[in-house]
Amino acid sequence: MTLLPRPGLSAIVTVAAAALLSVSMPPNALAFAPDIHGSILRAALPPATADGGVDEPALTEITGSLLTGTGNEGSDLFQGDAFRHFDNAARPADVCDRARDAWNFFVPAVIAGAQPAGPPDFRTTANGFGARSAFGGLTHALADFYSHSNWAELAVTANRAPGLAPLFPTCDPAALPAGLHTGFFELTAANGLDGCPSGPPPAGSSVPPSEGPPTPPAPFDECHLTLNKDDPGTLRGREPVPGYPGTTYHQLAVQLAVEHTTALYQEVRGLVAGSVPAGVDGECVADNLFRAAQFAPCAVSTPTSVLPEQVSGQPVGIAPGPPA
Repeated sequence: MTLLPRPGLSAIVTVAAAALLSVSMPPNALAFAPDIHGSILRAALPPATADGGVDEPALTEITGSLLTGTGNEGSDLFQGDAFRHFDNAARPADVCDRARDAWNFFVPAVIAGAQPAGPPDFRTTANGFGARSAFGGLTHALADFYSHSNWAELAVTANRAPGLAPLFPTCDPAALPAGLHTGFFELTAANGLDGCPSGPPPAGSSVPPSEGPPTPPAPFDECHLTLNKDDPGTLRGREPVPGYPGTTYHQLAVQLAVEHTTALYQEVRGLVAGSVPAGVDGECVADNLFRAAQFAPCAVSTPTSVLPEQVSGQPVGIAPGPPA
């Protein structure tokens, strides 16, 4: 996300960003504003019911906090992790690199933390908080893909529905559209808060070169400043989507993020349920992960064998011997 003044942006981020103007930062950008990320999660994750879903304590830990660096919103403290934000991907192969890194970083932590603990009944998880925080980080990366890439624009230009990108659990560049990319962003003193170098001024202009329009270095096609759809007011985010009356690119990016986050929840839930050892109810373990306030014992009950009726110490069907 471009560090411009906007509703929902924490004052601490604004102050920190200003302080960093004199130093070089890792080449990545922020994302949807924290309140928007939180809204995406709440819209995407089904509420807790008797058959699953996510309860409020679990949702709080999945959402996390920018101040603590946990969960979805905490990812914005880790600007050096390209996989958290899908930035600086000049081609489909770069997009897949970020998807692969995100999956391999977050999903093992989800599965390990969700493993049942506390035998014999397996009433707790090994690290439920860590697992939920990791899942939140994965949802942040996924939402940022739709905001920071031209996935939606390519689909609209080709007159087809955007659909969900085939990013997880494996990503094949050949399955992605040619020309897919994300914006260039590098927060340096020269680039300023926009994160992109200035190009030359228009021919015949007396404006200094530093005042030229943002121009990304090769091989990037666009700057994050002009491509991101993080907020309703960004340059691309406020543009109306052709063929979608009343819809802006920001709204379309949010819609895609919500739909894909719901699908991701179902996929990760299934992975957790299928990862447990013998003697443990996998669906119960998944419930314990996503319903933090409703822990239940997850040991698989062993059927009690019914022995045949005994008569005089003899099994039924065998005549007792004569008295001595």
